[in-house]
Amino acid sequence: MDASKKAEYQKILMSLVPESGGNIGNVTLRERLRQKIESLGDQLSEEDYWLLRNPLIDEGQLEQGRGRGGSVHRVSLPPVSVSGVAVADAFPSMADAVATELGPPPAPTETPAEAAEEKAEASLYEPFHKAIVNGYTKDNRLKEFISEITAHQGRRATGGKWTRPDVTLVAVKTYQFTPGKRLEVVTFEVKPYLDSAFEGIYEALAHSAFAHRSYLAVDIREHKDADEISDERIVEECTRHGVGYITFTDVADYDTYEIVCPAVLKEPDPEEVDSFIKVQINRENQEQLHEFLR
Repeated sequence: MDASKKAEYQKILMSLVPESGGNIGNVTLRERLRQKIESLGDQLSEEDYWLLRNPLIDEGQLEQGRGRGGSVHRVSLPPVSVSGVAVADAFPSMADAVATELGPPPAPTETPAEAAEEKAEASLYEPFHKAIVNGYTKDNRLKEFISEITAHQGRRATGGKWTRPDVTLVAVKTYQFTPGKRLEVVTFEVKPYLDSAFEGIYEALAHSAFAHRSYLAVDIREHKDADEISDERIVEECTRHGVGYITFTDVADYDTYEIVCPAVLKEPDPEEVDSFIKVQINRENQEQLHEFLR
């Protein structure tokens, strides 16, 4: 897409975003933009949409919002800094406290119901990982990153359940006015039902020792036709601990994902981050990170 056409289509995109400042979902915006561009005799792919939308966020014209599949709204005022959240510094020690209090998991005596839940959870990993790579990274304007399913490490000594996220994303980010490159570890705990969400909160919290952002992601397909989902306690606990909360009704379709609570940015000990990457991330992805950081 040449520069003149890109500028023209970005103007069309902006014209479709409510001037009132309200949110418009990515799914709706992409479809309306596609119709407009097709009326001009051209085509719009999903990749084209992100290439048009993301620079508008970088330039400060649009801002991301909540909603299934993500959303955007116009920026009418200069962004306000939200740095310096006091709770962030306490997370590593809090994670240690949680792990110490609960102790190592007892020797497994798995019931049929537990085995079925574990199987249901494992079936989500691959499509969830693909949705994160193809949706979350674009929605969050991540260009240099590696990701992998870290739930199953075989017999490798990885530190146990509390130090092994289901899915891990490691991004290398740059900013317009902040010098250098910043490495950011994002972890995800995936749960197949709301009933198993609370365990996921504390697993995600334990990841604060080495992750900059930690998310709990829950499959709510059983509740997709309900007028209201009874997850207030989950939202409350995630907010209290700075854990992000994601819901989805189709694990393979990022358009059904909603970031209910954003994850609080934390600053783990760099040594813990380094150790986590060495132990949990495969050699090929480690080498790719070295390339990004050069």
